[in-house]
Amino acid sequence: MVRSYVKVYGPPVLKAIKALEGVAVEMSKAVDLKFSHKCIPFPRHLQSDTRDFEQYLQNMKRTYVDCYEPVKIISEATQMLGEHDFFFEWSEEPSLEQLETLIEKIDDALKSLGCYYTITTK
Repeated sequence: MVRSYVKVYGPPVLKAIKALEGVAVEMSKAVDLKFSHKCIPFPRHLQSDTRDFEQYLQNMKRTYVDCYEPVKIISEATQMLGEHDFFFEWSEEPSLEQLETLIEKIDDALKSLGCYYTITTK
């Protein structure tokens, strides 16, 4: 499990946490497309029936549509007590681009509040 931990510095900490909750809601809508196990529709057994072969071809055509399924990028996000104030939990190891997107969203959310933050992903 990979998490990005956020520590907020300076007032208004409570408003910053509420802003991070807004980022979490926005990020929870983001999905990535993952390769699905449904993508290889092999016939159950060899058939000489032409109709079965036609059905197999139809399944193959659907493969291009059904091959990828949406998966949430962020699986959980919430405030926490202790060393950090908030965390974003990734469904899987985030790419650099995904981390940069999260940082941009946090920057935008906290810009008007005048507080600083650090983010650590591990």
